[in-house]
Amino acid sequence: MNTRSAPRPIRRSLGRPEGATGEDTRNRLLNIAAILFAKDGYADVSVADIAGEAGITAAAVYHYYRSKDELFIETVCNMYDEIALAFTDAATVGGTWRESVSEVLNACTKLYREDSVLQRLGVVAAVKASQAPETYKRVSRARDRISDVFVQIMKKAVEDGEFPKNTDPELTGDLLSHLILSGMSSATHRRKSQREFKRLVLAFRLLLNIDDGR
Repeated sequence: MNTRSAPRPIRRSLGRPEGATGEDTRNRLLNIAAILFAKDGYADVSVADIAGEAGITAAAVYHYYRSKDELFIETVCNMYDEIALAFTDAATVGGTWRESVSEVLNACTKLYREDSVLQRLGVVAAVKASQAPETYKRVSRARDRISDVFVQIMKKAVEDGEFPKNTDPELTGDLLSHLILSGMSSATHRRKSQREFKRLVLAFRLLLNIDDGR
């Protein structure tokens, strides 16, 4: 999901647009679905809406995804994989746990400010997963990969003596993950300007006693 701006409607075709590969079309559908689900929520977006933005018929969408649910799940998991990769890369830069979390906050800031789709889609995904946990187990597992980044930070912190030996890294890492991601997602709905967002990140740093690493 690299293209985040709203796509321009193109001429609708029965199959994939001329010159596009199957992979191109699949990625385009994921990008468009992410934008629409984030903007309008799950219930108010239809397969026909996504198909129309992609320039193909709804029937052609079903060549790639068997249902709206499957397309939604793939879209959300793709998003979580993107976040997990960015956070993993960031966490390896730091030394202490605070330095690692600081780098993750830097990555989070970049992802969320350059891509407002992520924060809105994350809220939609959390609601759907809570409403039907069995249906969206794959979404929950993908979300857990993000939590695991923080769990690994905490495990290293315990091994390095930064936390007491009886610290539960699974629990503390999961709590830290939810504090940052859920807090960032919900708070930015009310703090949309760049200035307000910077204040939000600063509040996280003060709360965790973490500087910006600069």
